[in-house]
Amino acid sequence: MPLPPPDCARRASHRRSITIDAYARSDGLWDIEGHLTDAWTQPVPRAGGLLPPGEPMHSMWLRLTVDASATIVAVQAATDAAPYDAACGAIAPDYGQLVGVRVARGYRDAIRRLFGRTAGCTHMSELAGVMGSAVLQAMWEVMTQNPDEKPFSIDGCHALKSSGPQVAQFFPRWYKPQTPPQT
Repeated sequence: MPLPPPDCARRASHRRSITIDAYARSDGLWDIEGHLTDAWTQPVPRAGGLLPPGEPMHSMWLRLTVDASATIVAVQAATDAAPYDAACGAIAPDYGQLVGVRVARGYRDAIRRLFGRTAGCTHMSELAGVMGSAVLQAMWEVMTQNPDEKPFSIDGCHALKSSGPQVAQFFPRWYKPQTPPQT
């Protein structure tokens, strides 16, 4: 169901677009590729003058290569457009520090620890963060093959809390009924 119509007139101002594509590689790894763009409908100031409407202020790419355990084994980052051109793009190689990080609980904390404040790029770090859930979606089949391992999605959101009806129905082995508080 889409959002309801707005309650007042409005005009388009800005568009942020994030696209993520996942690829299963022939060597057993996965490439998850993300692209973030920001563009405005009006001219906006940037270093060196005004950016024309529709031209991207930010156009940034990130590829995470992950193994079967969702551990990052390679990273490539690139900046096609940024408000301070080469100065912004110079941070791209630093995202190689994600190698060895497992995409699991704590992944976003690792991004903040590695690239917080002046240690990274706000936009590249945001892209890296949203790519984490895409890694898990891409690897869903592989990550849920072992019946002895609790699926990573249980207790990852409100619909899949271990005491909830969805877990009881679809993952009964991992269902844990909530015990009423003792009085």
